[in-house]
Amino acid sequence: MKFSHIGILSITSLALAACSFTPREQAEGSFDYTKKELVEPLQPAPGKQVPQSTNRYNVPETEVDGAVGKNINIIAPVLVRATAAGSRPSQAVGITAVDFSELEGMDDLPSFTWQEVKDTLQRKNIAIEEEVDEQRLKTGWDAERLEVGEDELEVVIERRYEVLLDVPDHRRLVTLEVNMIDKRESGPGRGVLPSGVADTNAEARLLNSMINEIAVRQQGIFKAAEEAAVVNVEPTFNDKGYPAYKIDIGFDAAWPLMADVIENLGFEIEDLDQSQGMYYTNYLRDTGLSLFFWNSRNEGKLDLPDGDYQINVKGDGDETVITILRDEQPLTAADIDRLYGPVAAEIRQRSAL
Repeated sequence: MKFSHIGILSITSLALAACSFTPREQAEGSFDYTKKELVEPLQPAPGKQVPQSTNRYNVPETEVDGAVGKNINIIAPVLVRATAAGSRPSQAVGITAVDFSELEGMDDLPSFTWQEVKDTLQRKNIAIEEEVDEQRLKTGWDAERLEVGEDELEVVIERRYEVLLDVPDHRRLVTLEVNMIDKRESGPGRGVLPSGVADTNAEARLLNSMINEIAVRQQGIFKAAEEAAVVNVEPTFNDKGYPAYKIDIGFDAAWPLMADVIENLGFEIEDLDQSQGMYYTNYLRDTGLSLFFWNSRNEGKLDLPDGDYQINVKGDGDETVITILRDEQPLTAADIDRLYGPVAAEIRQRSAL
């Protein structure tokens, strides 16, 4: 008999829990405060007086515009996430917007941003019905299917948006804004879901999708810029037919770059002649222990005998050829191939700094 009582209590508890289901967007409670009314001021008894009144606790009369009590949507707002480099949520109040600053590698920030906006809408299958290039556009209907309420009624919510791009004259900053301009619902759950926060969240989700699209595109730009900054090095022959290295930057950039490369490879520059493109150096593979604490010479990284070397840097505005000579005799093709790894690595590393 005791077991039966427990079973009945358990079933009753489950039934009560089911009956007390509250949608996640709806606040819980009695909401008695929504039924309160103002009362007349306290009247004193005959021959008595009430203390002098104060306005400190007066409740002002106001016209209620919007949801009250359980009709208030308590879903947490979706924040604008500035995931793209150079982006930050707009500080303007009451709008769903993000600010972008121009970054290295972006030739035209407004054009770049506008294209990514349209790519985002295309990826999400949202049509563009009106467009003023790099200023504003209006979208077609974007549908969202939900189950709402205690009975999990299906509702289809469709929204249309306006996307605005504010571009100052200097075009190095832009503000991207998303506004819902129209909405309609259909299905058994129509009218159950409170509006307000849900619509603002829909704006933020669409804007965040655009920001993410821009962030992904930025990674490609940054990678291309990084690759372009790295100097390509390949074995070749100079204009006299001697084995050498070719790099894809002009002489004006290659000449100072090679000074750093030469010293980091272990050569000590003893003299130079820029007009001839010649560095006169001494190479020492093992510096050993020096009694002179100011000696900061780098240890040699190349499989070369110690001695005097001339390094010729010769080029034009587009590319440069580097020839290494020992006692005025160029290194052999076998030497150039054997030393290619450390020489190319040092050139690329120094050029990336």
